[in-house]
Amino acid sequence: MFGWFKNPPLPMNEIVRNYENTPQPSAKTALSEVNFLVLDLELTGLDAKKDHIISAGWVPIRRQEIMLGDSAHYLVKSPVGVGQSAVIHGVHDHQLKTGMELCELMAMLLQSYPGYVLVAHHAQMDLAFLTMACERCFGRSPKFKAIDTLKIEWQRLHNKGKVLTRDMLKLASCLERYQLPKAPQHHALADAFACAQLLLSQIRQHSSSMTLGELQSLSR
Repeated sequence: MFGWFKNPPLPMNEIVRNYENTPQPSAKTALSEVNFLVLDLELTGLDAKKDHIISAGWVPIRRQEIMLGDSAHYLVKSPVGVGQSAVIHGVHDHQLKTGMELCELMAMLLQSYPGYVLVAHHAQMDLAFLTMACERCFGRSPKFKAIDTLKIEWQRLHNKGKVLTRDMLKLASCLERYQLPKAPQHHALADAFACAQLLLSQIRQHSSSMTLGELQSLSR
């Protein structure tokens, strides 16, 4: 099950503990010294208690540089059919038969990226599903936190006195405002890469000398 590691995997009950015990950067840390992991999930629905992760994509950022060579995309087996959600993400049941087990995915994520600051667009949704996945796999979950590029953009537009509509905060709309390349929507890796580009553009709008705490305050 955990074949991507050469060494025997940690016992399940230690995976969450080790992730929690790895310190996150302090609020005073310059962003150039922070490791980020930009994450996107595709789902069978919007309710973390009854719906499921069917694909995950992530892109690391180190020293404010997107590390495409370390990016990853995985399909995830689901205990239920994807149903009508396939219209949105384009993933079908037959594709998931060769996907990764959910617990394998979560073990990989927690063991490979401790100490990284998570980033997502509309992070509340992704964190709810990550939390539920850990509870299903390990019996408990770390207290996940993330930088939310949607909230950063909301605050930026609000401060400019813009009248906000829901569509203005969609990832595609945010990319267009920053003159970033269009990305295929609802593909986990493409969305994670687009979100990584958006985050770096948002940082440049403020100051390249920002600290993590200053960025976190923009994401509240």
